[in-house]
Amino acid sequence: MATVNSTLSLNNETIAGIREALLIGLAAFGEIERLSAVQELRATRGKSVKKDLRVIHPTGASDTVSRFADALRTLG
Repeated sequence: MATVNSTLSLNNETIAGIREALLIGLAAFGEIERLSAVQELRATRGKSVKKDLRVIHPTGASDTVSRFADALRTLG
């Protein structure tokens, strides 16, 4: 794999918009985690969740929060 070094310049308005989008995504991810935990708790108690109401994890990855943090850190 080749390494490419480049510089990208973003104005303050663009950076603010990217930060806002990342924060919205992070908040939405937190809500998915909350609902997933409730769904798992219900399952342990023998209570099912209707199939069309089940939470689907968008990434299925355990490092999603870290990826959001890295993106925000990159913006400074």
